[in-house]
Amino acid sequence: MTARLWAAAVVAGLLLAAALALPMAGALDRLADARETRDRYAAAVRTPQRSAPVAPELALAAPDRAAATRQLGGRLRAAATADGLLVETIKPANPGAPGLVALDLRLSGPEKAVLAFADRAERGRPIARFARWQVAAGEGGSIRLDARLVAPWRD
Repeated sequence: MTARLWAAAVVAGLLLAAALALPMAGALDRLADARETRDRYAAAVRTPQRSAPVAPELALAAPDRAAATRQLGGRLRAAATADGLLVETIKPANPGAPGLVALDLRLSGPEKAVLAFADRAERGRPIARFARWQVAAGEGGSIRLDARLVAPWRD
């Protein structure tokens, strides 16, 4: 009888182990998923996030820096000629930082028109700022603006 009792105990133990194996396998799968998620979050926390220095709608949208520079130069040239200003030069410059484009420009015309152009260049969209500028008296009552205009761009 003891052999039957032992055999019954072994069979019962095997049935109990089989009954517990299925939920345990599911728990182990969930544990592996949780560990994978934890590792992804830990890696994301360790990786520094790049934040845009300006809102995307304020930056020039272009596929690369050269295209953004051409786009800004075209806008400035069109605005200056529409105001009756003489565009002497508009050429690309080194912006000094990633995500920026810079143009060196020199234009001349009546004082009121040149100052209004400079004001609109900084107040308009896309956002742009003069990194340096100099205004000098020109011939016949005109003035000359010699400046570097910097603007952000995004792809």
